[in-house]
Amino acid sequence: MKPPLTFHSFMGNRRVVEILRRAVDQGRLPHALIFAGPAGVGKRTLASLLAQHLNCLHPENGEACQCCNSCRKIFNDAHPDVRIISPDGAYIKIDQLRALIDEIAYQPFEGRYRVAILDGADQMRVEAANCLLKTLEEPASRSILILVTTKPYLLLRTIRSRSRMLQFGLIDEAEIEAHLINQAGRSPEDARLASALSNGSLGAALAFDADRNRDIRMQALRFISLLLGQGRFAQASALAAGIAKDKELFQSWVEITGMLLQDVYYAQVAPARMSQRDIVGELNGLAQSTSRTAVVAAIQAVKNLKAALQQNVNRQLALEALFLRETVRI
Repeated sequence: MKPPLTFHSFMGNRRVVEILRRAVDQGRLPHALIFAGPAGVGKRTLASLLAQHLNCLHPENGEACQCCNSCRKIFNDAHPDVRIISPDGAYIKIDQLRALIDEIAYQPFEGRYRVAILDGADQMRVEAANCLLKTLEEPASRSILILVTTKPYLLLRTIRSRSRMLQFGLIDEAEIEAHLINQAGRSPEDARLASALSNGSLGAALAFDADRNRDIRMQALRFISLLLGQGRFAQASALAAGIAKDKELFQSWVEITGMLLQDVYYAQVAPARMSQRDIVGELNGLAQSTSRTAVVAAIQAVKNLKAALQQNVNRQLALEALFLRETVRI
């Protein structure tokens, strides 16, 4: 059984957690908050934890107990005073907000605070967003509104100016890896790969498909072998054609290729820092047969490829160009 999640055990973004804790302890929590930051870093989870903290019947050491009737209801999205609004289709619609505003105009039914969480708040239509303004200007007592968003500057300026924005950052890779091993039961190899490819998102790491990405890794390893071993262009081109068809697959492949090249470099200079230990034999072989200069150049070439992909270049041509440029240099 997983241990209950608390402010203390919440992963990452300690500064945000401590700001909220102090605000609650000092009775200075703003009536409207914006939780802004990348996807998968726990913004909605922390919003629910805050709702538990405010309404817990038996708080212990400054934390919600997680076991009282109020905490259990909030955890199960069943508390009458805690509402979570998500887009209905592509948008949060005005009828959803009108119903919410009617609710939070009244005193809490069961708890100490009414808490409304708008998950995907940037997906409000303009008329729906305008509907919130009067509530933000004249908030009901004992009501808290939390807008959760990955794109805070799509919110109306008037909404931003009437709310306290808390900026969430990415979660440390080592924290994600430890969580996957200790809490999610992943193998160290799978956890290491998932955390490295998660881009600081626990949500992405938990959704990581280890088997699929292991296949991608083998394709990346084959390309690196061709690249560093000055393989034939026809072989590299055929591999590029297969990988480049799917944009999402290609992006994962590029990330894994960069990781593998980094490990080849570490095999040369600092073996203890290698992350892909289940294929250490293959990586050591590449490290021993390639100069350090060539490996560093390949790492930089992959970084340049990642930057080029932001400009929507042709993926296959970009990969073929990388191969030709680096094999000529080697």
